[in-house]
Amino acid sequence: MTNKIKPGEKAFSFIILIFSILALIESIRLFKSDPTSSSAGALPLFLSSIMLIFTLKIILLEDRKTGSENESIDRKEQFISAVQYIFPKDILVMFVFTLIYCLLLILGLGFVISTILFLIASMTYLMRGQIVKNVIYTAILMVFILIVFQTVFKVILP
Repeated sequence: MTNKIKPGEKAFSFIILIFSILALIESIRLFKSDPTSSSAGALPLFLSSIMLIFTLKIILLEDRKTGSENESIDRKEQFISAVQYIFPKDILVMFVFTLIYCLLLILGLGFVISTILFLIASMTYLMRGQIVKNVIYTAILMVFILIVFQTVFKVILP
């Protein structure tokens, strides 16, 4: 059994490291308001510290274990490989669709029109064609959303 690290694992460790640092900073702020062992900030401070310590351990020790294997690979290639591993093409396309959807909402196109465009575009991309089915599914879904949220729950949609 080999102990080879996949490209996304290293990047994920760094994402968790950043999250741990941010959590530690926030828990220190919370702990400063009432610095006792029974305060609301005591447990978050302890947990975020533990998270940070173990994340650093993973990053530092895993790099030592596999350093000789990965030294032949250029850092730029490692980064590109990790990005491609974490964000496959479908994920990136759906992320772009989601950003466009948010922009349409911000620009004031309206919830119904923006959602219809988003659903048709994303379903057509993911199901590779089948536009007629996607339009039918979108219509059914929009009717359901409008009935449930506007009529039943009285939610004001953007």
